[in-house]
Amino acid sequence: MTPALLFLRSREVPGGLLFAVPAMALLAWFGAIQTHPSHAVTTAALALALGVAVLGYGLGGPDGTLDATAAIRWAPRRAAHLAAIFVVASAVVTAVTTAPVGIVLRDAAGFTGLAALAVVVFGRRLAWTLPVVVGCVSAAIPAVPEPFALYLLTWAGQPSDSVAAMVTAGVLAVIGVSAYVIRGPRLISPVS
Repeated sequence: MTPALLFLRSREVPGGLLFAVPAMALLAWFGAIQTHPSHAVTTAALALALGVAVLGYGLGGPDGTLDATAAIRWAPRRAAHLAAIFVVASAVVTAVTTAPVGIVLRDAAGFTGLAALAVVVFGRRLAWTLPVVVGCVSAAIPAVPEPFALYLLTWAGQPSDSVAAMVTAGVLAVIGVSAYVIRGPRLISPVS
């Protein structure tokens, strides 16, 4: 078996794809059949949050000490893994939803950064927390410009012309990706 296949299996990528892709497609499709365009944006954000949360579990391996070893150059693998999550989530949701492609790409970048940040701070078992919380908040609270803190918190549901949402997603992506590529997942001992 090649090293790439071993890496994918150790990160449980096949199982993640098996569940994430249909879940994202189904949720994005529910938004696409709605008559109001804001529902497509909201469900696209939820679909991306769900898919990235499921795929984010694979950002850490089952053995934290192996992820900390210097025998393997982890940074390129980590960056490629995050890029793959971004591409898969964006492609699946874009293929199904009626939301603008710019919103899907913005949200996919932000949620990927949030999942990477969650893996660094909480570990792989809780990689789902930040994308799911932000996705649910963005879906539950309407996109209003005031107060500004709430506007930033609901960045995933904002319209495509929102500069604040684009900057927020970009900052989350850069911080999360940088932290994950440099530091890697939080070391948590396996449960006995």
